[in-house]
Amino acid sequence: MRNIPFFPNTGDGTHCWQAALKMVLAVFEPDREYSYDELDRISEKSPGKWTWPTAAMLWFLKRGYELQLIEDFDYGAFAEQGEDYLLERCGKEVGQAQIANTDLAKELGFAREFSTIAPLDVRIPGFEDLKAMLEQGYGLICNINGAMLSGQKGYAGHFVVITGMTQHDITLHDPGLPPQPHLQVPRHVFDRAWSYPTPRDRNLLAIRKKCSA
Repeated sequence: MRNIPFFPNTGDGTHCWQAALKMVLAVFEPDREYSYDELDRISEKSPGKWTWPTAAMLWFLKRGYELQLIEDFDYGAFAEQGEDYLLERCGKEVGQAQIANTDLAKELGFAREFSTIAPLDVRIPGFEDLKAMLEQGYGLICNINGAMLSGQKGYAGHFVVITGMTQHDITLHDPGLPPQPHLQVPRHVFDRAWSYPTPRDRNLLAIRKKCSA
């Protein structure tokens, strides 16, 4: 179990990514508190839109953090093909939701830069990766189907921070809404939300600050 401070989503329910960043940054920069306004700028949040993680990942890399991103997603192809790649890669439901809720032109630019410098591990992550990264001291963020995690129908992209795991459960900070710190979720329930719409859609972002030499 990782001792990670918890921060909730904002009242409008559009800052789960920023809340996840705030939690991870509180571990590695405990003397520096980031406001949501600062995190909006870091993540290049567009008003009324979902936030892709790409801009913030670029920010972490440029600040000397270690990042390991494990997912079966081709940022270079996305940068070149845009909507067509999202619909082909993610399917109609998720692809159209991402297009409708994304400032696509801006994200294509971030994806183009990210594809040239990022340490990408293009494969499907599993529970063994969660365990290994926790043991290595990374802060772990997963993008899941938040609707499925709460037992609802449909799709809503949602970021959570993994804080621990056992053979049977995953413990996570869910920024909400509603906010739920230290939420214990049976593995099979988490896996349904993590593997939506298919196991190919699992993703894992692991972040930690490089040790000084």
